[in-house]
Amino acid sequence: MKEHDLHATWDLQRFWFTDDSGVEVEPLGTDAVGSLILSADRQYAFTMMRSGRTSYRSGDLLGGTSDEKSEAAGGYVSFGGSWSFDGEAIIFGINYSLFPNWVGAQQKRIASFSGDELLLQTIGAILMAGKSHHGAARWRRK
Repeated sequence: MKEHDLHATWDLQRFWFTDDSGVEVEPLGTDAVGSLILSADRQYAFTMMRSGRTSYRSGDLLGGTSDEKSEAAGGYVSFGGSWSFDGEAIIFGINYSLFPNWVGAQQKRIASFSGDELLLQTIGAILMAGKSHHGAARWRRK
């Protein structure tokens, strides 16, 4: 795989985590939607969300009740910045993220192709709901 093979807009096909006992969970549901844009100038945007999230009653972009905001954020993953490829993994430099703990950090994902699909897998565990999980996302070239 060459870096230029990654330059594309990718549509999310599946997003899941596997715990240490092998149990899989899909935290955004089985019908999650999202895009991964990997540009030739090494910038990226990684966004995915749960389908069917509840709209804010007020219709105010910066409004919403605490419960509405909590539900909206709990069904959304977004981060972006710069990226590089080491021949085996994509290294995401995180300039912005809905999850503030990631800002200024790096995330590394093993990358593999199967046809028009890209599989990204975490290296090491990610803490989710108090348990260690390994994450994966499958994307299809748009």
